[in-house]
Amino acid sequence: MQLASPLFADAVAHVLDEPWFGQRVGNFLVGSKYQLLVVVAAVIVAGLMIPLARRIATGEPVRGPLWNALEGLLLFIRDEVARPNIHSGHDHHHHEAASDTASHEHEAREAHKDHEHYLADKYVPLLWTLFLFILVCNLLGMIPFLGSPTASISVTAVLAGIVFLVITASALMKLGPVGYVRSFIPTLKADNLPMQIFLTVLIVPLIAVIEFLGSILRAGILAIRLFANLFAGHVALGVILTFAVAANGALSYGGGLAAVVLGTALSALELFVAFLQAFVFTLLTSIFLGMQLNPEH
Repeated sequence: MQLASPLFADAVAHVLDEPWFGQRVGNFLVGSKYQLLVVVAAVIVAGLMIPLARRIATGEPVRGPLWNALEGLLLFIRDEVARPNIHSGHDHHHHEAASDTASHEHEAREAHKDHEHYLADKYVPLLWTLFLFILVCNLLGMIPFLGSPTASISVTAVLAGIVFLVITASALMKLGPVGYVRSFIPTLKADNLPMQIFLTVLIVPLIAVIEFLGSILRAGILAIRLFANLFAGHVALGVILTFAVAANGALSYGGGLAAVVLGTALSALELFVAFLQAFVFTLLTSIFLGMQLNPEH
């Protein structure tokens, strides 16, 4: 089938990075579409966060649907994502055992919750920034002729790399170098000496290597799943748009109607996916961070 317009000649062209200005240097694009859109996304996030932070810092009530929606979204990330998944790792039962009265038990539990919240709240700005930045990048792909930077594996790999470095550095600071290494080494006990030697010599080192590689693979999972979901959605939309073009360059009414209906439905789905994937990336980051900071759990 001969397509009428070069716009539909390649269904994935709109999700591929290309130089908007500058030139290609070796295998790298200088001044590419995604490089510009990443800067645009960062400016938008800063334009949203800085004024809101200033209003909250001064104690001024947040007014307007935009600011209230943004504040509610950020509070949801803090209360339902960060705090449940990033905790101190200490059980509060010993506080209860040491309390002689119900009031003391309550105070001990509240003190323990405050400590957990303090640990989680240190990472809330990172989670907020990741969520908003990824969300804006995803939504930029809803604008015709732009594209989502998160549909590029290089962009998602950088985001995942930042998460990996933060998790590793945080675990090293909390656990110390020795504790960090020991967090990958399991404690296995056997009923007899030969089995204990077998576990210690073979199984424990193998599990330790797998656990260490797992900490690296988790970052890879973050990069690949975000890229794959965004890329696949845009490619599917591009393919559906080709239904509107028939042979010999003539518009097919049936194909055009199908393209409009399916394209609209898929665009609505992509809007939902844009929010969902930003949330899932942030949620997994908090879970992986909590796992690394609290290896005993």
